[in-house]
Amino acid sequence: MSKITAGFESPVHDAQQVFRALMEAMSRPGKRVSLDYSAEFGTTSRAATQVLLTLADNATSLWLSERFNSDEALVENIRFHCAAPLIDQKCESDFALARGSELEDFEGFNVGSEHYPDRSTTLIIEVDSLREGDVLLLAGPGIQSTTKMKVKGLNPLLLLALVTKRSHFPHGVDILFTSGSDVIALPRSTEVTLEVEEATCM
Repeated sequence: MSKITAGFESPVHDAQQVFRALMEAMSRPGKRVSLDYSAEFGTTSRAATQVLLTLADNATSLWLSERFNSDEALVENIRFHCAAPLIDQKCESDFALARGSELEDFEGFNVGSEHYPDRSTTLIIEVDSLREGDVLLLAGPGIQSTTKMKVKGLNPLLLLALVTKRSHFPHGVDILFTSGSDVIALPRSTEVTLEVEEATCM
C-alpha cells in the first residue's frame, strides 16, 4: 500500500514562502523561525518535511541516517515529491537528515573545498525541542554581540563536536535544527560555545 501523503498545496507559492523563512533563519543564526504548513512525511517533523520540499530536488543528493533510511513512508514521499537521489556516502551529500541523538560528530560529511567552500553538506538535524534544553551561546555574522539558542535531544558527543569540531570557516557544514514546526539555522560562520550553569554554594 502506498504511503504517499500530501505535500505543499500550492508547491511554487508555498516553497517560496518557506524559502524566505529559511533565508531569514540563515541570516539571523539562533533565531527560531516557524514553518506553518502542515505537510509531514513519515516520522519527520513538519519543519524538516518543509525544508526537504523546499530545498531537495533531482539535482541535490540526500543522505539519510539509519533511522530515517528505514522509514518507508519518508523514503517513498521523498522520491515522489522531491525526486532527490538518496545516497549512501555522507561525503557526496548536498543535504543530510538525521536525529540529533544518532550523530556523534560531523566526520565524513562534505565540508567544501578550497575553490568551492560553499559546496558542503547542509545538515538537517531533528531534535526533541528548540524551546528548552542545553543553552548555546552564538557569535558571528548576523548576530549583534552574542545570542542564545536552546536545543534538547543532541547526543552529548555531538554537542561537544558542535562546539569544537564543526567548522574551520570557510569550510564546514551548515545546520538546520528542526523540531515540530520550528527551525533554527546555524551557518558554518557561527561560533558556538556551551553555556554552563554556575554552581551555587549552600
